[in-house]
Amino acid sequence: MFGCQTSETGLFVTQLADGIMGMSAHDATLPKQMYNKGKLEHNLFTLCFRRELSVSKQGVSAGVMTLGGIDTRLDSSPMVYAKNVASTGWYTVFVKNIFVRSNGGQSARADDELEQVVMKIPVDISSMNGGKGVIVDSGTTDTYLHKDLAKSFGEVWYEVTKRSYSNTGIKLSRDELLRLPTVLIQLRAYDEFPDPSIPPESTTGLVGPKLDPSSPHDVLLAIPATHYMEYSPSKDLYTSRLYFTESRGGVIGANAMQGHDVLFDWENGRVGFAESSCEFKEGENMIDPITGKVIDAGEVGENRNCVLGRPSLTYECRESVTVDDCLDDPNKNVAGFEKWTSV
Repeated sequence: MFGCQTSETGLFVTQLADGIMGMSAHDATLPKQMYNKGKLEHNLFTLCFRRELSVSKQGVSAGVMTLGGIDTRLDSSPMVYAKNVASTGWYTVFVKNIFVRSNGGQSARADDELEQVVMKIPVDISSMNGGKGVIVDSGTTDTYLHKDLAKSFGEVWYEVTKRSYSNTGIKLSRDELLRLPTVLIQLRAYDEFPDPSIPPESTTGLVGPKLDPSSPHDVLLAIPATHYMEYSPSKDLYTSRLYFTESRGGVIGANAMQGHDVLFDWENGRVGFAESSCEFKEGENMIDPITGKVIDAGEVGENRNCVLGRPSLTYECRESVTVDDCLDDPNKNVAGFEKWTSV
C-alpha cells in the first residue's frame, strides 16, 4: 500500500508534489484499506480545494480532506449529488450539457440574470461520455473535454468576450479576469426520484427548470475564470487550463474542483458537490452526515478540531494593482493590498 520513491522522472521533477496517493475504488487505496479494516464506518471521503495564488516547496494550506464522512461546516451551498456511473476504478460522472455564462460569477447561481446570459454549447453525449467516460480526478491539474466541443465553444467564447479562445497566455486586469465567462457543466443526477423537499429552481448547484425543464435536479458545476485561468507571476500572463483535446471521454480536474467540497461516495454510487471556501472554522456546529443530527460545537471536545496551518494568502498585492501603471515610470509607487485568510 505504501512505497518508497528512490528516483524521479517526468512531472515529478518540476512539480510541487514529490509523490502521489491513489484515491480510486481500488482495494489498495488508503480510504478503502481503512474501511476494510474497520477504521472508517463508511466507504467515502471528501476533498475540499481552495484556490491558492502561489506555491512553494514548503507546501501551502490549500484545503481539507475528510475520511469516512462529510463536514458541512465548510460549505456555502447544499451538497448535491451526481451519479457515479462506473462500477470500479475512477469516479465517473455523466456529462449532459456544457454552458457558458457571460460576465463571470463564482457560483453556479448567477449574480444577475439580466447581465449574465447563459448559452448552451452543442454536445454529442455519446462522444463526450465515451471510452472511460468523464472522470472526476483530483490528480489531474487541469480539465480536459471532448475535442468536438472546441469549435462551438470557441464561437460562443468569441461572441461573449470578443477574443479568440486559446491556451496561450494573455494579459488581463483583475476586472477583465472576473468578467470572463463562467463554464457550467451539467451532470446526471444521482436520484432517479429526487427529494421533493429540495426545490431545483432555488437550490444552488442544481440545473433548475430554466436551463433544463426535463432534468431540473441535475447537478450544475460552475468553473469560474479564477479557477480555469492560471496566472504566471514571472510572465504576468493568464493561461486557460480548460482543454478540448479528448477523442473519447474527459477529465474534470483539480481546477474545476476548486471552491467545492467534493464527496467521493463509493458506498452509495455518487459524487457530491457543494460550493465552499474550504476554510476550516473552529467553534461551529457540525451535522452528522449519516443521521443528519446537529452536533453542538461545545460537545465536540478540544481534540476534535484541528489547526490546518498558518494564515494563507488568498489575494496578492500585485493582483490589486494595474501593472501597466508602472510602465511609463519605473520609479512610480502604486498602492495595493493583500488579503490573508486564517485556515
